[in-house]
Amino acid sequence: MATKERRNIQTRQQLFDFLQSQMQTAYRSLREEQRLESESSLIKSYIFEVDLPATLNGSQEKQGHLKGFLEELFRPPSLKEAWLNVYPKEDEGFFEVNLKHREQDLTLYLDTITNPRFWLGFSVSHSAMLDRWFEAIPQARSELDFVWLWPAFLERVQSRGAPRGFGLDYDYRRFEDGDGETTTYLKMQLWGSSETQKLYGLLRRDPTFQDKVVLSKVRLKESGDSKNDDEAFALQDVKYTGKFTTRGTDFSTHAATLSFVRSEYEKRIRGIEDTYALRWKEAEQGGVVLEGFAIHFIPTGAELPVKKFCERVLDGTAPFRLLGFPRMLGDSFAVMEVIDLHTGGELSFEIYPDILSVYLPEGTCGNSIARLYTNLQHFFNIRFTVEADNGDKLF
Repeated sequence: MATKERRNIQTRQQLFDFLQSQMQTAYRSLREEQRLESESSLIKSYIFEVDLPATLNGSQEKQGHLKGFLEELFRPPSLKEAWLNVYPKEDEGFFEVNLKHREQDLTLYLDTITNPRFWLGFSVSHSAMLDRWFEAIPQARSELDFVWLWPAFLERVQSRGAPRGFGLDYDYRRFEDGDGETTTYLKMQLWGSSETQKLYGLLRRDPTFQDKVVLSKVRLKESGDSKNDDEAFALQDVKYTGKFTTRGTDFSTHAATLSFVRSEYEKRIRGIEDTYALRWKEAEQGGVVLEGFAIHFIPTGAELPVKKFCERVLDGTAPFRLLGFPRMLGDSFAVMEVIDLHTGGELSFEIYPDILSVYLPEGTCGNSIARLYTNLQHFFNIRFTVEADNGDKLF
């Protein structure tokens, strides 16, 4: 395989300048030829949630030690004849990760410093190969997770600009036994102008479709600083796993959306950990008291199939990544000790047909709650209320 020349990008500013140029080149091609020169012209951005080992947080030579961690983290677990290299850059916490496999040459630029927990990744490489690469990592490495943007969050993101389409992804087949013609799923993508928002609303209100209308992606056209929408804008696809695909004329507009999503998501996750995680605290009068609240998932219009839930959600597989061990198990109830395979954190589940109660101990990752909530909507039922013992609505 011929080796392509690597770009000499050493700082985040140089990367942003390159991505700005890439956006303009792709948009010019689209306007002049009514087609993109190649799929790789589009910018792909990612938000990763990373459980960084404690030994790296206090390291005096963090850049060098982090390089070794990245080499292990991003090495494909199942690809033979694959070569992975990590190149530290001049900016602290900025890396280039390069993967060569057969005829594919993939490059990912990583920002690990602006937020040590929620990293940003940027690439113009082939989208399908990037997806395959990143989706394989959590199967072998527990430290990496995605962000999980539930439908209401995606609607909020789309409201930042003009709606230009949406994608739906609902698939109940995980809970079916495969006998007969009872398969229930709905997958579609629709791109267009602002009228797509009206169609989305009609589907949500239609009794036939409303339980299956689960947003997996939104497209929005967001204007930049210029008053002229055609001069500075970003047309962005935002997927529920934190993947962004962008075209247009203004990278800074996309960067603002990316920053908004990361910031708002982090606030929600840290809020779950700080407010609802269970912890023992010394009381002023002496002794200790238990702080925190149980988190209740309450389905509307459907009952949880308790045994199937334990077998098909708490089996350790993607996307839930929760492994359950029963303490008590009956036809209509279960008490489970659950391991989050992302961080190894332990949770307790009490499962009944009309409610799922989750107890999140201190130190357990709050991303597990967002992952559970988002994927229950995609694979079971969109109509869930999530609230705590104190009455707070979490989502």
